[in-house]
Amino acid sequence: MKKIGILNGPLSAAIARLGHTDGLVVCDAGLPIPEGPQRIDLALVPGTPGFLEVIRAVATEMMIERVLVADEMSHASAALRAALDRLLGEVGHLQSRVIALDTCTHEEFKRRTVDARAVVRSGECTPYANVILYSGVAFTGRG
Repeated sequence: MKKIGILNGPLSAAIARLGHTDGLVVCDAGLPIPEGPQRIDLALVPGTPGFLEVIRAVATEMMIERVLVADEMSHASAALRAALDRLLGEVGHLQSRVIALDTCTHEEFKRRTVDARAVVRSGECTPYANVILYSGVAFTGRG
């Protein structure tokens, strides 16, 4: 039995299989999940687990190079967006690398989820609580 890190088998395996630039979506309970990417449903009840809680756990095992969020998050869920920005700053500091942040419309965001390796559904019920985390590499140069 695994005793540290992410205990959810499908989520742990999905992170382990990511290669450079692969996308992993962490979404709220309402985002439509397309056919194609692996669906990892963590939602238990509304709010559990929370969006930021899932990202924080994923970031302990994933090198995050950049993220994509919908423009609408800044307006509809400003407090959550500010908290996400703080969390990404903390994660970037721990990784010793700045995490690039890109935005697009919510409609474009939904289109881009099709190309993700997996979609992780949280129990979050805050509008536009969705992000695509793009995998970086854990090494800094050639050997």
